[in-house]
Amino acid sequence: MTRSARSAGSPRILATLAVLLVPLLVAAGAATASPLPAQRPSTVTKGAAATPSWTFTGAGFGHGVGMSQYGARAQAEAGWSARQILAFYYQGTTYDQVADTQTIHVNVLHGATSTTISGRSVGTNGGKLTVTAGGRTMTAPAGVGVTLRRSGSTVLASCSSCSPTSVSGTSATVTWDESRTEMTRGSLRYRHAPFVVSRTPGAATLEGVLRLRLADEYLDQVREVPWSWPAAAQEAQAAAARAYALRKVAAGIRSSCACHVTNGQGDQVYGPVPGAGEAAWWPRWRAAVRAGGLAGAGYVPRHGGRVIEALYSSSNGGWTVANEDIWTGGAPVPYLRSRRDTWSTTPANPRRAWTTSVTGTALAAAFDLPDVRRLDLSDRSSAHTVRTATATSAAGVRRTITGDQLRSRVSLSSTSFRRGTARTGGSSAAELAAASARSAPSGATEVVIASEAEAHTPHLLMARPLAGRLRAPLLLSGVDALSPATVRELDRRGSRITRAHVVAGAPMVSAKVVAQLRARGISVSRVGLSDRDYTAAAVVDLMEARGGVSVAGASTARTIPEAGAYSAVAARRSEPIVWAGPTRVGWRSRAALTRAGVRTVRLVGSTSRLSTEVDRDLRSRGFRTMRFSGSSSSHVSAGLVEYFRNTFVGSQTVLARTSSGRQGDAALAAGLGRPVLVVTTTAPGSVTTTLQRSPQWPIVRAFGTSRVGPVTLTRAAEA
Repeated sequence: MTRSARSAGSPRILATLAVLLVPLLVAAGAATASPLPAQRPSTVTKGAAATPSWTFTGAGFGHGVGMSQYGARAQAEAGWSARQILAFYYQGTTYDQVADTQTIHVNVLHGATSTTISGRSVGTNGGKLTVTAGGRTMTAPAGVGVTLRRSGSTVLASCSSCSPTSVSGTSATVTWDESRTEMTRGSLRYRHAPFVVSRTPGAATLEGVLRLRLADEYLDQVREVPWSWPAAAQEAQAAAARAYALRKVAAGIRSSCACHVTNGQGDQVYGPVPGAGEAAWWPRWRAAVRAGGLAGAGYVPRHGGRVIEALYSSSNGGWTVANEDIWTGGAPVPYLRSRRDTWSTTPANPRRAWTTSVTGTALAAAFDLPDVRRLDLSDRSSAHTVRTATATSAAGVRRTITGDQLRSRVSLSSTSFRRGTARTGGSSAAELAAASARSAPSGATEVVIASEAEAHTPHLLMARPLAGRLRAPLLLSGVDALSPATVRELDRRGSRITRAHVVAGAPMVSAKVVAQLRARGISVSRVGLSDRDYTAAAVVDLMEARGGVSVAGASTARTIPEAGAYSAVAARRSEPIVWAGPTRVGWRSRAALTRAGVRTVRLVGSTSRLSTEVDRDLRSRGFRTMRFSGSSSSHVSAGLVEYFRNTFVGSQTVLARTSSGRQGDAALAAGLGRPVLVVTTTAPGSVTTTLQRSPQWPIVRAFGTSRVGPVTLTRAAEA
């Protein structure tokens, strides 16, 4: 079974692709009067699309088992021989000559109700066809059409100007003088006879089969790679095609098609006599078929002295795929093992990367479900291909199919697909702040400055919603000087920045920094002091003065990562974050919330980290509360993303790492304006489950050069 390099760009191949995603059980937008259950931080969002489209991003074309045709091309261009190419893709094989004069039956007409053929002269007195059926023979002059169709239980050949005008039988055999005649069927020309037309088993249609000598009549017209490719790649392809055909001949005639092989991608692409466009390259392919061989023998890869099942496809996604990972239930074949294959993903390969959008209706149909609310693609092979895919409907019904079935049913190019990935570079907090600040409007005239010190992360959290309200970049400073990354971002923005809001007390960001800003022509005001309650109140007052606030969030020192994830929401919805102690929110913050008319406070964190006493105190003072709880920071961030999914636009979600020595990355990542999921050294199940429910975010972005490692990013992308 193949998907050839030649057909990879063909219009008959279903639309190319595109990584992955999944409808999240999106959250309801209305506040509730009591905390949300710890294990159910979200519900289905009112108005969410019933059948959202899913975007698949992948690499490769075809099943990916065995030889990659584009990989073979790259190896040939690097100087590899056919023997070396085949040994790479079929591990543990030898390169040997075997007899190849067998007759192979090639189906070129399947399930047709009728067909018309004629003879074309290519030599003196040529063009005559002879049709034999039921013991009688009909002769058709050059250019005269003969129609073959079913007539009851027989095959009827008819031609008004032939002698006789018709013959019929259980089958009809067409022959011609190959030195002077070609048979034509429409625009197709066939050089080698005979052409045998028989009945399709169980149907009132026809099968048309050419009976060819494998060594040349068949192999000479196999079109699995462009004949212009390097000689070694063509020789490797010829050897693989020969081995594939020999195995099919040894297996016997298939009754469904009266053939050993079909003429398409289900087996190998066999074509008619080349036309003018291909004819110039044909001698190169024929030379590859005969390379190093003797009359009646040609090279094949063998394993243990036996001709192998030489499976191949256009390309893989960077790894060859083990046979049992595509065709489940089959025994592992020793020469069809997975291995790294960078040759397959060179720029010459048009399918080295692809993206395809699949409608929710089509995806649901692939699983025989009414809809798909979650798509789990985490069952992966060693080649990182999808081994099985599990879909869950809104009603909770689960269905599992193989990755190859999903590929076929929704017309993906390969089973090597996942969510797309991206990364925001930067190592220090200041560098990451500057990187995320680039997402702030280019015309911004204000900037928010916070301390870069880890100990001052609460002020950073309070600064994030203010930056969102002002539509301003948020940048970081040292105690006595602006961070170099901050200076570079201010330089990039130039004279447009005219005002800075420093969310920090003087011991955190000193008067020297204020002077440095003023020297750039920027007026400066402090928002708050070193005291967290005082600062939170100042932020609420300023946000209220700049447009009003109606909802706020509350955090404590133990819920900084959760609050960082929430700050992505808070920045977009202009919801200030205030600070709570063990039993209550500070009195200055409560007063500021009351002045602003805030009635709802979101408690971000579990009761073990943000106490029920805080909740009771707020409600006793007339505030409504709603809690986002969970067993971990990651769990809470996942609940926030699900609940507020409709708050965000764009195609990305962001992974931000938290650790004991650095908890502010989520708040920094919030500057990208995308939903933020908190991870540790891995992507926990709560994060991957959320991604499986989020088709609107087909790209997952790692925040930081190394904070979110490649293994974590891959786990999230392949979920």
